[in-house]
Amino acid sequence: MGRLERPLAPDAGPVTAFARELRRLRAAAGSPGYRDMATRAMFSASVLSDAAAGYRLPTLQVALAFAEACGGDRAGWERRWHEAARAEGDDGAARPAAKAVQQHQENELRAAGVRAVLPPPAQLPMEPHPLVGRGALLQQARAMTAPSYGEQRAVAPLVISGQVGAGKTAFALRLAHELAVNLPDGQLYANLDPAADGRKDAAGIAGGFLEALGIPADRIPNDPGQRIGLYRSLLNRRRLLVVLDGVQHERQVRELLIAAPESRIIITSRSRLLGLDGIGRIRLPALDRDESMELLAQLLGGDRVGTEPRACLRLADACGDLPLALNLAGRRIAARPEWMLQDAVSELLGDGRPEPGRFLGRLQVGDDSLSVRLDSAYRLLTPWARLMLRQFAGSDNPPSVDNVVYESADALAVLVERSAQPVEDLLERLLDAGLVDHSDLPGQYGLTPMARAFALAQPDPTEEAPAPAARPEAPVHARLPR
Repeated sequence: MGRLERPLAPDAGPVTAFARELRRLRAAAGSPGYRDMATRAMFSASVLSDAAAGYRLPTLQVALAFAEACGGDRAGWERRWHEAARAEGDDGAARPAAKAVQQHQENELRAAGVRAVLPPPAQLPMEPHPLVGRGALLQQARAMTAPSYGEQRAVAPLVISGQVGAGKTAFALRLAHELAVNLPDGQLYANLDPAADGRKDAAGIAGGFLEALGIPADRIPNDPGQRIGLYRSLLNRRRLLVVLDGVQHERQVRELLIAAPESRIIITSRSRLLGLDGIGRIRLPALDRDESMELLAQLLGGDRVGTEPRACLRLADACGDLPLALNLAGRRIAARPEWMLQDAVSELLGDGRPEPGRFLGRLQVGDDSLSVRLDSAYRLLTPWARLMLRQFAGSDNPPSVDNVVYESADALAVLVERSAQPVEDLLERLLDAGLVDHSDLPGQYGLTPMARAFALAQPDPTEEAPAPAARPEAPVHARLPR
């Protein structure tokens, strides 16, 4: 409830009558505070208060903003304003005390005009490379982000997860660019990877988004809760697209999520973010072999791949059909167009039998490296999870036809001589770290050749694992054998 206003002047002139109508409209709307109205009207609380003071007829823009903030009909209030302006005529000279008010309104109007010419935010990065395959998953994602026909159904945020190198960002950007066509109020993007900028908490992200949407800095609340509330209110009223890329954990984004009838939110994460409720989820697997060959054809040229398909099959096998590994390898080879494809692949993999460790070290193009991404995921693991990853990588189970090692929690539990439940808990941690993936078979986990080579190259985790007494919350209650 807003504070009581000063009584209007006793005269019944058109300015006073118009101010009285504005006050009645505000009262009918429940007498919202002018600060609350300012958030919706995009004029300051003082300008809105002056509009209903009766000193002078407010500008048309201020009057319409006041009316809309209280749920008034824009066309009807525009008609009322013109009637009051005509009735005021030449006799409506401003009182001396109102000259400052008029100047203040004009200043506010000029500031609003500057904001009005700013374009809607278009923060989406370009797609890093043409998306290959994923047709069925894209169709599923479109269905999950589309409202029901003829309904104003709120659409839940969508989480896109997958292991390191599965192409989550590329998939999300393809979907986002499609959705953006029908979301004209702007696209907001935040990279929450630790290597990106430092504003990774929810309040910081919300503040950056509010600035991008044209909210002046002095109107962005300092209180984190109010700032996030204002951001959610805008999402509920506008047609916006929000992409939160590389989310590490639920706390980063939980307060930023709403199910909105018009806006759309897309999240990418190595983790499934199971702590978030009421959202949609899609998990990206590795490509199938035909899709891997199609991706290499895009990178290297269809003629080159068609001439030497065996070399490409060998490369896809070594990459475990991971889009990132294929993309990095393909870009390195594409930089040597004068080489025979077989020679270029052999140079990457090593002559004769492939050397996964050597190959992994060479999967780097500019500032993009698969080993760096694997390392960023590995450093977030507990010593127990690191030990389980090493045990998985060193198991005697041979790679399958797609060069991926598959194991079940039961089989690994037998290997480390422990019960299946704590082993499965550790495998689930590795899954959410993006270092292993689910198999199509129930209870099976897959380890790509890249992740396997990386794990075997790490120091023995048993030397850094704390004693169980110091970590009672650890799921393994005794030191796992080497």
